[in-house]
Amino acid sequence: MKKLVFALIVFLNTVQISAQSWVDLGLKGQWGPTFLYNQSIFDDGHYNNKLTTKGGFGFKVGYNFNDKHELTFDFMINSFQQDFDYNFTDTLDDSFHSHISSIGYKSLDYILMYRNNSNGSYFEIGPVISTIRSVNRTDDFLSSTTDSNFDLDKVNTLQTGIVFGFGSYFVGTDNFGVTGGFRISYMFSDLISTNGYNANYPKGNLMSTGQTSASHPLMVQLVFEANLDFAYLAHAKCGRTKMIFF
Repeated sequence: MKKLVFALIVFLNTVQISAQSWVDLGLKGQWGPTFLYNQSIFDDGHYNNKLTTKGGFGFKVGYNFNDKHELTFDFMINSFQQDFDYNFTDTLDDSFHSHISSIGYKSLDYILMYRNNSNGSYFEIGPVISTIRSVNRTDDFLSSTTDSNFDLDKVNTLQTGIVFGFGSYFVGTDNFGVTGGFRISYMFSDLISTNGYNANYPKGNLMSTGQTSASHPLMVQLVFEANLDFAYLAHAKCGRTKMIFF
């Protein structure tokens, strides 16, 4: 994570920037599939990951070095969830059972991104720090929903990862624009804590036993953003930098 931030700073120091730069503000929302990547679950013939969708919203502050290079900070309120279909055979009467379970959380995400703008499109990449605020798990086999505060000790509440995205500018004026695209985020951190694995998470039902592989949240989502150029920075002859509002 530190190496990635350092690389962004070094890169931005090497680009040719113009005498005038500006600041923009944006509102954004995202929605799409959320996955929990766990190799043990993928290899388990009794479990299937269901297609699950969630969304989030937030705002961004961007510093434009010129028309091409921009550094942005995003603050997002996000939701994540993974639903599972699972089945087992009761050894007492050989009856077949099929059930649904899920695990999800709500988080505050802090994202530092380098954005490259070119010919009406953009590409962005950067690190993310996510703090999990609440967790829930359901299992119709247990006929219960666990308490969110109780479940917080079953996960690692501080998550780090990487985000990259791409899209296009499709409507706007001189200092206002709307973009649409895709954003993909992957968490390097294991979502489940030691306490969680001891409680059979992320499967979480009475029929699952033993340690599983690390669980990594992955999101592939549509993202829309409304940007307003807020102010530009002008360099005066005396050497001072002034902020002039649009």
